[in-house]
Amino acid sequence: MTAAEPTPTTPRWTAELFVADAGELTECPRWDDRSGRLLWVDIYAGTLNSVDAAGTDRRSQAVGQALGSFAPRRGDGYVLALESGFAVSADDVTAWVPIGDHRSLPSTVRSNDGSCDPAGRFFAGTMAHDEAPHAGELLRLDGSPRGQLPAAAVPVITETTVSNGIGWSADGARAYYVDSDERRLDVFDYDLEAGALRRRRPLVTFGPSDGYPDGLTVDAEDQIWVAFWDGGVVRRFSADGQLTGIVDVPVRRVSSCTFGGPALDELFITTAHYQLSPDERTKHPLSGSIFRCRPGVTGVPVRRYNG
Repeated sequence: MTAAEPTPTTPRWTAELFVADAGELTECPRWDDRSGRLLWVDIYAGTLNSVDAAGTDRRSQAVGQALGSFAPRRGDGYVLALESGFAVSADDVTAWVPIGDHRSLPSTVRSNDGSCDPAGRFFAGTMAHDEAPHAGELLRLDGSPRGQLPAAAVPVITETTVSNGIGWSADGARAYYVDSDERRLDVFDYDLEAGALRRRRPLVTFGPSDGYPDGLTVDAEDQIWVAFWDGGVVRRFSADGQLTGIVDVPVRRVSSCTFGGPALDELFITTAHYQLSPDERTKHPLSGSIFRCRPGVTGVPVRRYNG
């Protein structure tokens, strides 16, 4: 279905500034319920960053190369989608260990957005540095109930261009996915036992005036929140693709979103000033900041990597 225009009755919220100057290309926000902190990456800076619930105590750790996405592990530490491939670390991400047969990605590509399914598998995309068409893929990194690390990353979608947000319904029966270049939010039937994506079809299709769909999250009511790069908004969609809400963000490049806070009732929104001209930076001075709103719904706890 083509994206519907908002009506006068479409719920609408305005995001407020939470963390100023959070990074050049901030992505992959995750709420860590164990530490009570919001985490995010600054991709080309190669940093994993965090802030407390008050937005005052900021910390940053560098991994030494571009960092596309991450997920907390079920023990401690993280799984990382680095420029060179997958790795795992303890809480100190400056000392990481490469894993899987994609530990050496071609120099023309890097890892991008990723997330865990309800069983703890980590999915992360790759993309060309120059966004060359069909040069990327979506990879699955299986976990293990016994905690062993996987020997291989499994390609599940090939010939992607800008592999971005991925999320799952509460029952694990559906997966939602964005390849930004396609200007679509897609839905799959998901085999949770096998970790298999099946029967891909468009859920919502967008036009040039919408911007590019980017990162996403799924709330406790099984509705999908999608950030729009060059769109200045986050849009909420029902499971059948109906527009059910809009969050206005005072910058163009909105990259991703997640629910967090002690009650999981705050929507945190990452943005970027990556590749903005000086004039655009002046026009949108808060680009690269993190924003927040309370839309009256809650999210689900972060899904952790089972490996």
